[in-house]
Order: sequence, then structure tokens, then C-alpha cells
Amino acid sequence: NILLLALTAMVNDGLAGWSVALFLAGPCVVWPALRLKPGALLGCLALSGLAADAQLPTPPGFLMCLFVAGGLLIQSMRPWLGVARPLKQIGLAWLLNPLYFAAFTAWALARNHAGGATFWEHAAADFCLSQFIVLPVALWFFDFQNSVLALAGLTAAPRRAGAAF
Repeated sequence: NILLLALTAMVNDGLAGWSVALFLAGPCVVWPALRLKPGALLGCLALSGLAADAQLPTPPGFLMCLFVAGGLLIQSMRPWLGVARPLKQIGLAWLLNPLYFAAFTAWALARNHAGGATFWEHAAADFCLSQFIVLPVALWFFDFQNSVLALAGLTAAPRRAGAAF
């Protein structure tokens, strides 16, 4: 997750001239919630949330709490969701990303970081770009994390036999 957050920060630095930014919280929460055991999940999401808090102008622990809460909710619903297939995982990340974006936007509004029409134009552009990019990024990112676990000889939560797309 730290790698995805670091890459997002670098891309956002490059996009700063165009006044747009990526917000990719969905993939950071979905994969750990579906594949890690509860202890590892809490550690992963807490560190990821703190790293995201360090990149954004949020109070310490804001995104960490949201990441942990979302991850625990997804993990508790894992049997019901039936999301062992990669496309379902990507779809869940695509659906979760706007919720985190809305929470961040609500925080910005509450802190008076919102200044009229330009705020909403930037928010709409950020949202559209993020939702467009989250699909290919989640596909790559989920496969990358599975490959890292396989190379390290570690195992995540078991997948259904024969699960593909």
C-alpha cells in the first residue's frame, strides 16, 4: 500500500501544474480487507492511513480511522460479498473510492478549504480522473500484491478454487 501511495504522490506532483490530483484510497483498503488476516489487516491499514494522512492536508489519523473502519467492514462482509474474483475486487475498489473521496471533500468543506465554484470544479475533475484511473491501477495493484506474497512464500486468505475473472 505504501508503494501505491508513494506512486500516487509522485503522479500528483506531476499533475500539480494542471490543478488535478488522483485519489486512490479504494485499492488501498479493498485488497488487504479481502486477503489479509485481521491482525495483519489492522497493521496494514493503520500504516497506510497514516501515510495517506501525511500526504494530504488532513488531521493525523483522519484517513487512518477511515481506512481501518472501511477495511473492517469489508472484512466482516467478506463471505457475503463473494469477491474472490479479481474483477469483483476491482469493482469494489471502484465503488469504495468515491466514499473516501466524499469523506475527504466533506472534511475540506468543514475546514473552509472550499472556496466557491473553483473548489467544485477541481473536486469534479479530481473525482472523474480518480474514478477513471482506479480501474487499471487496481487491476495492476491487486496482481502486484498477490505476486509479492507468492514470491515471498507467504499466503493470504485462501481464494476460491478456479477463481479467475
